[in-house]
Amino acid sequence: MVADRRYKLIHCEGGFRPILFDLEADPDELQDLGDSEQHAAMIEEMYERLFAWTRRISQRTTRSEAQLQEMRTAIRRRGVVLGAYDENDMPLELTVHYRNRKAAIRKPAG
Repeated sequence: MVADRRYKLIHCEGGFRPILFDLEADPDELQDLGDSEQHAAMIEEMYERLFAWTRRISQRTTRSEAQLQEMRTAIRRRGVVLGAYDENDMPLELTVHYRNRKAAIRKPAG
């Protein structure tokens, strides 16, 4: 994920298109612009920022490819689950820490 004051881009592995939000027009991140032709240049710019960040010296690793593969395999079922409307639609082990928790309801200002 990479963001600036206006846009937030989420890179999706597995050949899926990115997710893009215009944080000024859509602060609640409800409208995905990742397939918008009008935003293709912004998506490309955000990817350039993401790639520049990954190429920094501080992002380099001294682990072998085998060690990295072992780490990826060990944590395969952990992480953030996006887009799940109902916790019962997901395997229990992915949602056990979040079950029966509700997000706070925002009240409009004013």
